Order: sequence, then structure tokens, then C-alpha cells
Amino acid sequence: MRMKRIWNALIYGDAETRKCIGSVIFFSVLAIVLIVVAGVSGEFNLFIFGMIAVIVAIMISQTFTLVDDDFVAEVNKAGDKETIRSVSVQKNSLIYGEGDKRSGKKPENQSKKQSDKGKHTGGDAIKVETEGQMNLSEEESAIMQLAPRENQKQSKKDSETKDINRYEKYNQKVMKKVKRKYHVKKDHRPIIIDSSESYHIKQCPAFIWRAHNKVFLLLLEKEPRRICISREMIHNMGYKAGVKADKNQEYIAFQKENLVTKVFSEYLPDYHDAKVKNDPLKIKNLYTIYPDICITNRSAYQVMDLLLLNFMPKDKITESDKINGFFKRVYAANILFKDKVYSITEYKDAVEMALKEMCYAEIPRREYVLTLENLYKARLISKQYVTHYIAMRDKARGMED
Repeated sequence: MRMKRIWNALIYGDAETRKCIGSVIFFSVLAIVLIVVAGVSGEFNLFIFGMIAVIVAIMISQTFTLVDDDFVAEVNKAGDKETIRSVSVQKNSLIYGEGDKRSGKKPENQSKKQSDKGKHTGGDAIKVETEGQMNLSEEESAIMQLAPRENQKQSKKDSETKDINRYEKYNQKVMKKVKRKYHVKKDHRPIIIDSSESYHIKQCPAFIWRAHNKVFLLLLEKEPRRICISREMIHNMGYKAGVKADKNQEYIAFQKENLVTKVFSEYLPDYHDAKVKNDPLKIKNLYTIYPDICITNRSAYQVMDLLLLNFMPKDKITESDKINGFFKRVYAANILFKDKVYSITEYKDAVEMALKEMCYAEIPRREYVLTLENLYKARLISKQYVTHYIAMRDKARGMED
């Protein structure tokens, strides 16, 4: 099992992981070679150098610990998806505090005392409560029945307070340490992950970056968490339109200003009125990457640009055989524009690229003109575009078809 973790670390680990494990392997192999040669040749000096190499390998191995990341999805030779445990190294501190602090455990004596204290007081507490309830008046009983409701309100209030203060600890100094600890690359991008059932993520700011054949996400939760996914599993950007949401109950932590909310506020989702009349809920449009990571519309461009992803939503228009691919490309670009993923310039560039390619594509003139007219009817291009690109095709190819 240990060898499998080391093997996974060498294959899927980052540069720091490979460097640490590679150093241990190098000095271990060097030690074996020197000791074997010393035994054959009788050179005592080689034996000494071999033992030094052993000591160096042991010392290096004590400076780090292998830590499991979340899964890395891969594709085997048969084309099936597999889940592989990714491994990275965590540097060990040379000086620790008390042993119990390092492990996060309380001393055994203290735990035992608390446990014994609970045993002694538990029975008495129950007894007092029971005897007290036996002598309650009707008015007091009614008050006692209302107490759980008050407790629920207080618990909800405490929970909201915790949510608001969730990112308080992430100041400049802490953020710098977190980035260094999790090897965040300089070309990382800030995004907001709205949800993911697979990774148990909910409305969380994150950093995303690429390294080797993997995509890393550093989640800024109560405690930072890093996950990684094989780049081979992320080919396209998916789309979830019209997700219902109660705007007042979402992203509560962003109501308080701090370092995290300052950096990530521009990536919060845009909300729209529901199509159903008098519906108090709002709707938001989310974008997805493998396996089920939903990011906000404001974060979509960052991910598409970093991972060079294509976007084509799945709906009745894009899955229709009666509509050609050029229409679908303009339609997809229009969705990105409406969701503020594309600027007006980027939308214009995407439309013109699709129409120019259609101009020189091997399709009948009748289909070409009909596609332009349908794009105009769908309000995806202007009338000037229709006239311009019909003239461009006729000039380039003539009226032969």
C-alpha cells in the first residue's frame, strides 16, 4: 500500500513532491550501490560513503510527510473512468510544541478527567431536571415548551454569525502562508464554486491553476482544502441554466468586508427574476466542469481561458439535427455574452470568426443564406451582418451554387 502511494506521488505529484521522493530514492540507491561495491572490492572508504548516503536518505525522508489529496480522475486503456488517490508532500516542522498540540489531541489525563467529570455530574443533572419538572406549574410548563423554539432561533443566529465571520482569519499573512503550503502557482485564477456534491462544496471561493497533467483547486473554506483533477477529464464547459435560488440566503459570508470578500466579490453570480409570475425565488446560470463542479457565471471566463475549454450547452437547439454547427456556435457565444462571460468585443470576435469560417465552408449557398437569416430572426446578429456576409461569399465564390 505504501509503495502504491509513493508510485502515485511520483506520477501525479507536483514538482515539490517528485523532488522530495526522488531525493530519497536517489540516495537510497546510491547507498546500496556503494555498499555492494565496497563489499566486492574491499574498499572500506566506499562503505563509509554508503552509510553516509543512508543517513542522508533517512534525514530527507524525515523532512516531509506523504499526504493524500482528493481523487484524480483518469482514463484507463479501455476508456473507462478511474479514481486514483493523488499524493503530495507536506513539509514537517523541525521544532514541534508539545506532543499533544502537534497531534491535535488532548492529554490522556485531561481527557480522562473530563470524562470522569461527565460521569459524576451527568446523573445528578438528569435527576435535578426530572425533579424540577415534576413540580412545574402549567404556566412554567408552557414556557418550557417554548424554550426549544428559542434555542433554535439562537442556534440559527449563531450559525449565521459563523457564516459571516467565515473568512476573518484569511488576512494577508495567512493567505501568503496558505498559498505557499499548497504550492499555488503564480498564474492561478480566483473563482467561486457555487456547488459540488462529489466534493461537498457549497458557495466557496477558490483558486484554480494547472500543473503538469492536473488541475488544482484550493478551496478557502473554514480550513483550506486542495483538490485535483486530471486535465484529461476536463474537455468542455457545461451549462446549468435557470437554477432557482433564494438570493438572501446565499453567500452570507460576503456581507462582511474582509480580504477574501474584496478579492472574490466580482465573481459572485448574477441573479435574474424567475419566469414564473410572483415567484419570490431568483434564478442563476451556472457553468460546470468535471465531475459536477458548478462555478458562477462570473467565474466561467477564468476557467475557460486557463484550461482552453470549448463551450456548447445541451438543449433543444444545440441537439437539433436541422441546425448547422455555425448557427450553434453563434448561439453559444450569445449565451456567454448574456451571462457576462464574454464582453461585447469577445462576442463580436466569436461571431465573426464563425461567420467567416461558414463563408468558406463547403455548404450550399441556400443553406448559407438561410443560416444568416435565421441568426437575424433569433436576434443573434444584425441585418448589416446578413448583407455583409452574403456579399462576402458571393464575391469569394460567385453564384455557382
